[in-house]
Amino acid sequence: MSQSFALKWLKLSISILFVVHSCRIFAVTEDQFKVHGLSAFNQAQGKILQNWLTQGVNATRATLGVYPTPLSLYLYPKKSNQPVPWAYTKRDANGSVHFHVDTRFGLTKFVNDWTIYHELAHMALPYLGPEYRWLSEGFASFMQYQIMLQAGVLKGDLSENYHMKIAPHLRWFNSDLTAASIATRLMDNKQYPAAYWGSAYFFVLADNKLQQQHKISLPQLISLYQDCCRAQDHNLEQVMASLDKMIDDKLFAQLMDEFKNLPARELYPEVFSQ
Repeated sequence: MSQSFALKWLKLSISILFVVHSCRIFAVTEDQFKVHGLSAFNQAQGKILQNWLTQGVNATRATLGVYPTPLSLYLYPKKSNQPVPWAYTKRDANGSVHFHVDTRFGLTKFVNDWTIYHELAHMALPYLGPEYRWLSEGFASFMQYQIMLQAGVLKGDLSENYHMKIAPHLRWFNSDLTAASIATRLMDNKQYPAAYWGSAYFFVLADNKLQQQHKISLPQLISLYQDCCRAQDHNLEQVMASLDKMIDDKLFAQLMDEFKNLPARELYPEVFSQ
């Protein structure tokens, strides 16, 4: 496949997806996601939670595409100082997303909270295994702001938000160790903000390269990936191979090789810029 043909195919596919999204995005039904745990809340609380989940799923679908399997979303009451104090994904069978929520907060607080966008973004890729937890969290961290932008709740522009989150952690990657080994160590030491946002830089680089070399953004590519490859991929190697095949390039394989083998200081800037 020539690069020009691949680019034309990508543009055509994106156009088709946008038409499909415009027809389906405002009508999320039970075959797209199912909520478990609403019986633990009263009717008014349940309505707020249902609206919040619907808006979150719609924004994620508009950004990353329609996932090949329905989402299973679980809710648990928990008093806290924030609307969603804890959330996580389970990656067994089709996978599920679990939210601990404090319904003393109103709908706006829930919609503006980043947690749902981060957790739903995880489900755009298959489970990558414990070795690549850093990459999975970096992906979800990068994508949460892309989805929040789509949802209309992102304060400031994308560059400002990435700068605010990534810049404080660049010091960890000013090293002759590889970026992958540093991110893994940060995860093991429970230094999660540094691990998550340091790893998100992988996807900042990937997005920049895609837009410069292939005129497509990473969210657009991931949206196409849902239709062609998400259901058949089961590990990192397959994901990277599928993404590279879609653009007729070795962009993702090469970037992963650099993160595994080059000194991190050669990949990360001393000062963040996008």
